[in-house]
Amino acid sequence: MNDRFHRAVLEHADAAVLVVDPSDLGVRWASPAARRLFGGASGVLPDLVADSDAAAVGTFLQAAGRTGASRCTCAVPVEGSVHRRVDLVARDLSADPDVGGLVVVALDVTGWAETADELGSRLNTDVLTGLANRPGFLPRLEQAVRGAPGTVLLFLDLDQFKEVNDHHGHAAGDHVLRLVAFRLAAVVAGRGTAARLGGDEFVVLLDRLDEQQAIAAAREILAVIATPVALADGVVRVSVSAGITFVRPGHGAEDLLHQADLAMYRAKTIGPVGVAVYDEDLEDWALARKHQVDRLAERLEELHAENRALAEAATIDQRTGLPNPATFDADHARLNRAGEPYSLLLVDIDRFHSYNTLYRYLAGHETLRKVGQAIHRTARSADRAYRYGGEEFTVLLPDTRLDGALALSERIRQAVERLGVEHRGNAGGVVTVSIGVVEVPPGASVADAVEEASVAVLEAKDAGRNRVVGRRAGS
Repeated sequence: MNDRFHRAVLEHADAAVLVVDPSDLGVRWASPAARRLFGGASGVLPDLVADSDAAAVGTFLQAAGRTGASRCTCAVPVEGSVHRRVDLVARDLSADPDVGGLVVVALDVTGWAETADELGSRLNTDVLTGLANRPGFLPRLEQAVRGAPGTVLLFLDLDQFKEVNDHHGHAAGDHVLRLVAFRLAAVVAGRGTAARLGGDEFVVLLDRLDEQQAIAAAREILAVIATPVALADGVVRVSVSAGITFVRPGHGAEDLLHQADLAMYRAKTIGPVGVAVYDEDLEDWALARKHQVDRLAERLEELHAENRALAEAATIDQRTGLPNPATFDADHARLNRAGEPYSLLLVDIDRFHSYNTLYRYLAGHETLRKVGQAIHRTARSADRAYRYGGEEFTVLLPDTRLDGALALSERIRQAVERLGVEHRGNAGGVVTVSIGVVEVPPGASVADAVEEASVAVLEAKDAGRNRVVGRRAGS
């Protein structure tokens, strides 16, 4: 490839290339693309860029002369149009006899920069309100920390905003948040920056105020926000609590947000539209409040445990662990109302009064537990076997006819007998049960079912005890 080829490429390509004198930064040569971009590209290169970037470009070119290569971004004015965003890449080829200067390649990145700015704006903007979001606000707060003292940070939280969503719907809640953001932006315009951190939390940076001025500004903001909001189904009055802290060097952005947030919570304890200023004593207040909340949480858990115990006591027989008579009555009533046939078992321990006389009541209590568990295991369902009272137990069998109920009753009778609990006053010398079984057809009442089961138990006892007798309700 010859020189004419290289010259042709530079003449017709879109690459903007300049050769700059390292001593005075004057342009010695420029490609056609460079002349188009820099309006002729004659003179000193820093004079060809925007005034705000001239010093930075001069420093950049001088650095390239010392280090051999460097890069910077600047704005280039274009007559009759907006400034172009240009990336400059420089390499020092002063030692090359064919070049003898700094070679600068200029890349027009305006389109990419605008796209990046737009994406950055979207990422740093709250979609709902149009205010800055947390990622967009934190750099401004960090910049304030590095700047002059006196900047004020306000942390705002809407009071009882959940009620707006609950009573009017989330669409109405979003409308209120947008309106609050609009009012907030309007009242701080020209003197600060507003952002939405998320939910119903907002923050504001205000410039150079003392404590009294900061409190006055906060009250002004709260008064503007508190103007009633008209909704389709009524009027909402929004109140806000505000915490204030002063931006001081040595405190990070997150520390300042914590301080303002803590002051805001202190303001909420004052009442609606409360304002509080952070001081270090609030840290002790917050710690004490946390301990108080922890104690309340422990007490609440104790109350929950007590309520669970009371609820269990209301439904469970403490001697046997089976559901008690109240639970049986409720379950029986539901089953009866269903209108489907079912069976009811009434299980009575034979000669139990005699057992208590012979073996005393502690032994009687233990025998009740053993018999109840034998019934429960045989029935195979904890919600079907119940302690009915005294020495009686019941079993509910949904969708079960008399034959099936009789078969289960016989297994229960045998299971109790196999326990082998001594009872000298009973035939056979062990504890036994008599069982009355009733099939309850649709239309029969709860009272009918229990009465028929009781009659069946009496028949079993009259037949010699340790028996199973079945009946049909209404027969």
